[in-house]
Amino acid sequence: MEEVPDSQPPASAHSIKDLQQSLQVPSLDHGLSKEEAAKRLKANGPNSIESHPTPKWLIFLRQFNNLIIYILIIAAILTTVIGDVTDTSVIVLVIIINAIIGYYQESNASDSLEKIKKMLAPEATVYRDGERLDIPSANLVVGDIVFLEAGDNVPADLRLVDIDNLTIQEAVLTGEANSVIKTTATLPADTPLADQSNIAFASTAVAGGSGIGIVFATGHHTEFGKISQAVSDVRKGRSPMMREIDGIGKGISYAIIAAAILLFIFGLVIGKYSLPVLALAIVTMVVGSMPEGLPATTSVILAMGVSNMAKKQHVIVKTLPAAETLGSVDVICTDKTGTLTKNEMTITTIVTPQATYDVSGTGYAPTGDFSMAGKLIDPAEHADLSALLTAGFEANDTELHQEDGRYVINGEPTDGSFLTAYYKAFKQEPANTERDLMPFDS
Repeated sequence: MEEVPDSQPPASAHSIKDLQQSLQVPSLDHGLSKEEAAKRLKANGPNSIESHPTPKWLIFLRQFNNLIIYILIIAAILTTVIGDVTDTSVIVLVIIINAIIGYYQESNASDSLEKIKKMLAPEATVYRDGERLDIPSANLVVGDIVFLEAGDNVPADLRLVDIDNLTIQEAVLTGEANSVIKTTATLPADTPLADQSNIAFASTAVAGGSGIGIVFATGHHTEFGKISQAVSDVRKGRSPMMREIDGIGKGISYAIIAAAILLFIFGLVIGKYSLPVLALAIVTMVVGSMPEGLPATTSVILAMGVSNMAKKQHVIVKTLPAAETLGSVDVICTDKTGTLTKNEMTITTIVTPQATYDVSGTGYAPTGDFSMAGKLIDPAEHADLSALLTAGFEANDTELHQEDGRYVINGEPTDGSFLTAYYKAFKQEPANTERDLMPFDS
């Protein structure tokens, strides 16, 4: 059974019954049989996003794909022919250093496809033959009935068929910071992606409640898979700086060759030098005219820029020329999305009727100070601030905990920011007794 084709109305526009029939799902309670699931897995392949990382040796060889480098290699050959070991050594050293700098930066840059692949859920809870099973998400097939609960990552694109206060965090796909309340109602065919409330998209996270959905797209056919494919299909072009350097290389090459030919002809005409001496002089002139310092200088300057961006702005640059390319951009038209941002919220300013307070620190780590008018304060000494922080802590069902050395939350980013702010001010929970918890409901 194949995914719902893009040419047909989206799954959000299908009724549950129609989608169940088109995907040949006998029963929502029973799910697919294990035999049928195995057939579909064999026919359509695993629910995974395949990536083809560039081999390290190819990344290294790619550093030599530069006209100036070609010229320097020719110069190294010529200096070897005339026996100038010193110049040959310098030129070869420049070529190698340039390649190492470029290779180091490119090989250490984060690979977009690998990151997207890691965001897929490792396991999924499905109903097969009437049993509820945990299986690797790669073994999911179209037509599977998947159970979701708080804390799960959605393993594939699902049309929701049953929900219980289900909310899903879709920031990685749409950039929406707040969790989306899900429904099972059929939607119009022209409903935008971000408004398809009856769909649970692959790699989004269940913030609360539970639900059941039918898998209608897996792997590259999911919305996240389409992003992966789009990244793979990006056409690679030469950066403005590399085109400029290539132009300089061509200009220098043509000028040097033209000058060498004219000097050789002139030397033959005047007849003062023997042919071997004249040839050696011309080769020496050609080698001496090569700008062997240009590639190394360019690489060092770009590497310094990339290093500063990484340390000060936390920006990862995949290739060195990309740093210069960014400087050549006049206008960037973009929209904030969760695939680019961390979807972390931090309270930095608190305003009460009594005063305005500033809070330092970023992310969910409970480390930071409170200040008022530029002076550090103790939050416990300010009743208005203490009351607000305590209220934000108590009216909260999000959890803050450490995972792999960093603080993460399970719940809403807004609630997480309140928890972090409270723990920055106070090291222990308030001595209150919880009577009841009434979830927010519009």
